[in-house]
Amino acid sequence: MSAPPNPAPRLRSIDALRGIAALGVVLYHAVERGENVVPNNLFAYPVRALQFVSSFGYIGVFLFFVISGFCIHLQWARARATGVEPDIRFGPFWKRRLRRLYPPYIIALALFLLVAYSYGEINLTHFFFYDIGMHLLMLHNLDPHTCYTINGVFWTLAIEEQLYLAYFLLLFVRIRWGWRVTIAVCLGARVAWMLLSHLVWLKFGYGLPVPEGALSHWFTWALGAIGVEMMFGLIQTPRWLRDLRLGALLTIAGTVLSYYLHFIPKDTFVKDFAWFLVHPLWGLGFFILINRLVLAEQSWIRRTRVPSVVSVLATIGIFSYSLYLTHELVVIVSWRFTNPAWLQSVNVLLLTLPITIVFAWIFFWFCERPFMIRRKAKTADARPAWTAMPESQPSTVSD
Repeated sequence: MSAPPNPAPRLRSIDALRGIAALGVVLYHAVERGENVVPNNLFAYPVRALQFVSSFGYIGVFLFFVISGFCIHLQWARARATGVEPDIRFGPFWKRRLRRLYPPYIIALALFLLVAYSYGEINLTHFFFYDIGMHLLMLHNLDPHTCYTINGVFWTLAIEEQLYLAYFLLLFVRIRWGWRVTIAVCLGARVAWMLLSHLVWLKFGYGLPVPEGALSHWFTWALGAIGVEMMFGLIQTPRWLRDLRLGALLTIAGTVLSYYLHFIPKDTFVKDFAWFLVHPLWGLGFFILINRLVLAEQSWIRRTRVPSVVSVLATIGIFSYSLYLTHELVVIVSWRFTNPAWLQSVNVLLLTLPITIVFAWIFFWFCERPFMIRRKAKTADARPAWTAMPESQPSTVSD
C-alpha cells in the first residue's frame, strides 16, 4: 500500500473511533436505568429511547481493545514495511508505557479517593489497603472483590497492562509461525482461561473473573495488530475483511447474543459456548470497521478534506484516555444533584455530557499531556508520515 501524496500526521479515522467509543462509554454510565427514572408524561418515550441506546455503550470497550492492538503493533509493522528489521525491546517499551499511562492513572485514582473521602465513604480497613495495593499494581481485575471498586471502569486498564505484557509473546509466535497459529493460540488462551476459572471455582470456591481477564480478550486485541499489517500491505487478506455489512452483522450478532445470555441456564455448554462467541464477534466486527475506515481515510487525504463529523469525533478521541479516567467521577457527582430521578436523563445531554467532556479536556492538558513522550523530528525519515500515530490509549468500561 503506497502513501498518499499529501501525508497527514495522524490517522484521524482511528482517533474518531476512539471518540465514538469514549462517548458510548460515557452515555452507558451516565444514563440511569430502571422504571423509577421514566416520567409518566410525554417525556417517557425519549427517556426510554435514551436508556435503550445508551445500554449498548459498553460495547465500545471491545472497539478500544482492537484499536489498542493496532496502535501497539504500529511501530513493528512500520519498520517492517520500510525494510528495517523491527527492534522492540522490553525495557524501553515498558518505560514508554509507564511514563505515558501510569501518572494520569494515579492522579485520577487520587481524585476518586479524595471525592470518596469528602463524602465520608472511606473506611480504613484491611480490605481498603488491599484494594489500593491491587489497583496500584493493576491486578484488581483478577479479584472479584476489587474489580469494580474505587472506579468501576479501572479494570480495563489492568487488562491493557496485562495485554502489553503478552505482546512480546504475541510477537514471538507471529514471527515464528505466522498469524494463523497466533490467532489459534489467542483463541486457545480464551478457552484455557474459561476452563481455569471453572476448575478454580470447583476446587477452591473462588470466582476467578472471566470477562475481566486479559486472556479472554487477547484474540480481540490481536485483531488490531493484524489490521495494522493489512494497512501496510505486509499481509494479503480477502476483500470481505473490509466489508462494512459483514462488520455490522457480526457486531449485531454479538450484541443479540449478549442480550440473551441472561436467559440461558447457567453451567451449561450452551451458556459457555455463547460466552466464548460474544467478545470475538464484537472484535471481528470492529476489526472490519477499522480496516474500512483506515482505507477510506486515504481518499480524505487525497481530497485534503476530512469529514466534519470525523474531525469532531477525532478531537474527542485525542483525549479519550482522560475521558475514560475521569468521566465516572463527573457522572457520580451529577447524580447527587438530580431530582426528580427522570430529570437525570435530560441532564445527561444538557449538563453531564458537556461537563464530562470539558473536565476531561482540562485533565488531559494538565494531567496527561505533560507525560506524553515527544518524539524528535527526523528530517531524513523515509517512513511514510501518514502512518504516524499517537501512543496507544487504554480502554475502560464496566458492564
